[in-house]
Amino acid sequence: MNIFISANNTDCGKTYATLKLIKKFSQMGYKVGVMKPIETGVDKYPVDGKTLFEEAKKHNPALSSLNLNDIVPIQFKLPAAPYVAGTADLKKIQSAYKKIKPLCDILLIEGAGGVRVPIRVEKGEGRREKEEEKSEKWRVPSSKFQGPRSRFQVSGSKRMENENRDWVEMWELSKLFDAKLFLVISSKLGMINDFLLNKYFLDSQKIDYLWAVNLFDDSYFEITHPFLKNFNPLILQRDLDKIAKKLLGE
Repeated sequence: MNIFISANNTDCGKTYATLKLIKKFSQMGYKVGVMKPIETGVDKYPVDGKTLFEEAKKHNPALSSLNLNDIVPIQFKLPAAPYVAGTADLKKIQSAYKKIKPLCDILLIEGAGGVRVPIRVEKGEGRREKEEEKSEKWRVPSSKFQGPRSRFQVSGSKRMENENRDWVEMWELSKLFDAKLFLVISSKLGMINDFLLNKYFLDSQKIDYLWAVNLFDDSYFEITHPFLKNFNPLILQRDLDKIAKKLLGE
């Protein structure tokens, strides 16, 4: 299975959460793989991708046949939204996925930034037809990995606004990978607004997701939990066993 890790914003704990899931699923007896399709702010090498890769190899030696560019196929120097940082070559993501997927039972895919961060896609006349042609080429054996067609119609929901847009959004990669979305919500002040906005959007798109709070400090229990307890939050540092089982559908 595939699990896509996203968050309410940047620097909210996606890599931290992914590292915890690598260890937990490995302890449960699964072969775990990792992938970060896009990383921005890359200088000499992709720091987050390297951290994930090194940890995953400790538990799944089969990943040693790969290199860091397989784990992070798209790398941009500018520390900005992928749309601003450059144009992503979707074929490189496809190629990397094909290499990694056969080596693991569970593939953890870490996004960049938040749920609705835009990723630049091909512009120009005839782009729509080219994207639909790509979607056929994107089929990966023994998986449901699909091409960008899912931008225009998602799980029977209403069409996304501005369907002629020249970008896809980070959450849509979960559809491309046929992955369960795991949403990390930072416990920093302001998270209530972030949580409600993300929840409203994902629910409106009928996305299958699980969310949990990444606890930065205990002030959360005084300033945020009195409201958030209405939603029975899972806390990453406390409820990792529950989170792993729910992600597996147990």
